Amino acid sequence: MKFNPLLFSGVLMVAACQNGEQVQINTLEKEVMMIHDAVMPKMGELVALENTLRKHISQTDSLLKIKPNDSTLQQALEQYRFLASQLQEADRSMMEWMHDYNGDSLKKLPPSQAIQALTQEKIKIEQVSDDMLKSIEDTQNFLKQQ
Repeated sequence: MKFNPLLFSGVLMVAACQNGEQVQINTLEKEVMMIHDAVMPKMGELVALENTLRKHISQTDSLLKIKPNDSTLQQALEQYRFLASQLQEADRSMMEWMHDYNGDSLKKLPPSQAIQALTQEKIKIEQVSDDMLKSIEDTQNFLKQQ
């Protein structure tokens, strides 16, 4: 059998590209899961803050029945409701992302499609993370001022 250097280098190039794509897929998948794993423990804090805001909303509602024209109470109530909606949206976004993410299906895609899909998943989970962390921080900061 005759050795064909051109054919051999072509096979090596294809193998290197496939290996490179697989490395990229693995890296993207790890990055996606690292972002998720970093922010997921914050869900308990998020829920606790939602509960705290619900109590503040209830108390402020009661106080507004006594002092209906108190603009400070009205503003606080609006802010509590706004922050609660931010937290709820962040919670919903995380649940939705987790429900929609299917790593097993991504592994069945051709490499170029898997890279594209994982890149999109990374963008989505980064946004979920940013929204969660911002809503938690905004709520904590507001509650400290109260």
